[in-house]
Amino acid sequence: MDTVTHGLIGVLASKSGFSQRVGKIATIAFIIGAVFPDIDIVVSIFGPEFSLRHHRGITHSIIAAPFFAILIGALIYRFSSFKNLRVLALMVAIGIYSHIFFDLITSYGTVIFDPLSMKRYSWNLVFILDPFITLPVLAGLILCWRRKERAVKVSLVVFVFISLYLIFCFYTRQLNLERINDFAKEKSMDVTKSSVYPRPLAPFFWLGVIETKEAFYSGNLSIFESGVNDIEEIPKSDENSFIKLASKLDEVQLYRWFAEFPVSFYQNENGKHIVGFYDLRFRMLPNRFPFLLKVVFNKDGSLSGISLNGRSIEGKF
Repeated sequence: MDTVTHGLIGVLASKSGFSQRVGKIATIAFIIGAVFPDIDIVVSIFGPEFSLRHHRGITHSIIAAPFFAILIGALIYRFSSFKNLRVLALMVAIGIYSHIFFDLITSYGTVIFDPLSMKRYSWNLVFILDPFITLPVLAGLILCWRRKERAVKVSLVVFVFISLYLIFCFYTRQLNLERINDFAKEKSMDVTKSSVYPRPLAPFFWLGVIETKEAFYSGNLSIFESGVNDIEEIPKSDENSFIKLASKLDEVQLYRWFAEFPVSFYQNENGKHIVGFYDLRFRMLPNRFPFLLKVVFNKDGSLSGISLNGRSIEGKF
């Protein structure tokens, strides 16, 4: 979920009874807690490889959240007139956990048990930008501002709506997962793995992905149609010696840890051998490759460089 929506959710959560009892400091605590986990965006200054590994890592961990809540609560305690550390830490913690939850329902993946486990979890319920969450929260805040005496009821109504909306998202996800699996059965595919991912304006539109031993398949799904449309087949038979050589690199192994459906391809440009890797779950538009990892070899087969999303990985060029 985008950082702005996280912050808005934090503000609305503070209106559910906390700001009425504690005062404006509640809103501050909730906002800081709700946006704090995205402080790990600063890891991008250490390079795209470091960011890939650490974004949505320790600051998004449900294990580390209490520690961060106490630390931030203590800082607020130090510089505010409100002197109840337990309440401050509780409000910050609710903000942090709300952030983790609303990131978990997207498809990017969140390492919620860092540092005990590096497994990425994602519930694949909503797209990273979801107007069906952001707009109701914004509307709720406007109503809370105009009708302060009804702020508690308004905030609770909005969160009930979001809960029901996410249940609907879960239902449509399961429905489309069944559709993509039924499609695989009809085509007698030997499925290794399959999944569906929210497209923009989910839960109405979804991306279905199938992996077999021979190929990847992707197709568009909609709750308005019963079939799978625009099926694309990506054979695995195109793998060559350069793809195999690139796959041994630490950067590529890290990328395969991050990706759920890592697709590889090979190109020869002006004598240079280019190997690309992308995650099929993010390929929403034709000829667009978000999170594209490129490995370039010279004519003689030596490594020329590695880049992720167009950014050179330091020390590899």
